[in-house]
Amino acid sequence: MNLARLLVDLSNAFGPVGYESEVHSVIKEAIDPFVDETYTDEIGNLIAVKKGDKKRIGVFTHVDEVSLVISKIDERGFARFEELGGIDPKVLISQKVKIKCRDGEERAGVIGMLAPHLQKKETRGEVPSFDELFIDASINPDFEKIDVGDLAVVDFSAFEMNGKVSGKALDDRACAAISIETARELSKYSLTPTVYFVFTTREEVGAIGAKGAAEALELDLGVAMDVTHHNKENDVELGKGPALTVGGPNIHKKYFELLNNYAKDNEIKVQYEFGSGRTGTDADNVQIAGTGIPTLLLSLPEMHMHTPVEVVQISDIASTARLLAGFFVSLKGDEDI
Repeated sequence: MNLARLLVDLSNAFGPVGYESEVHSVIKEAIDPFVDETYTDEIGNLIAVKKGDKKRIGVFTHVDEVSLVISKIDERGFARFEELGGIDPKVLISQKVKIKCRDGEERAGVIGMLAPHLQKKETRGEVPSFDELFIDASINPDFEKIDVGDLAVVDFSAFEMNGKVSGKALDDRACAAISIETARELSKYSLTPTVYFVFTTREEVGAIGAKGAAEALELDLGVAMDVTHHNKENDVELGKGPALTVGGPNIHKKYFELLNNYAKDNEIKVQYEFGSGRTGTDADNVQIAGTGIPTLLLSLPEMHMHTPVEVVQISDIASTARLLAGFFVSLKGDEDI
């Protein structure tokens, strides 16, 4: 599997919060050869099932991206907008955006602001708020067809360079690539657990999709994956493998021990993060679903999170998939949990 190409395709797909169908198409094409079934549940998660023995494992990666929703458009073609998910207005200034409209067409825009010449001297150094930004969609001859509720994302084409990929929405589609590669690795084994690869919706606004899927699937183990900040001071860096969340109230202690020992025994590089409480990921809702699900969290090191130029390292994708596939197969069902 060409992981760089997969990452680029996943990044470039249009998938605002709650509207991930284009991303689902990319995932289905890549994962279908390695699973037995794919379906979309009632809440909008895409679920791919690798059938195996009685042990049921769920792997959760969200595929929605931080995005914008049109809240007003005037007769000039200037659109105001609100954020969906956590976006810093600084990263939006002067960006090109693509807008998916309710008539099924895609239209372009640019995010402008009041020109420096027209700003007051005392406010020129301030960062504009969302109330001061707008999308100029007047370059479209039919901009009047853009309406309140239409969705927009930054229009940035992902690219590979020197073993890394940069693009938008790699939070968390890079981890979706790990799930796909894990499914491919599992296809090499004759006996595996039953694994549900859950590509969740609406994580950026409260991990809504993960809770619904975890409730329905009645899992023995949940594994959530998301990105984390590349930070040398905290000993989490690109190229050194996934960061395993350790400690804290939300991580299952015994399963963590089994995963960590498997990584050590098989000389797979891992890093560590301490989880002091809520993680802000799908793991928070997975572990409280139903009567409770033992849950682990793996994090992929990333630079420039929630910007159009997020960066991940391809080798981290491959090593995490090898770790997960081998670990899942190592679970025989008789572990002392």
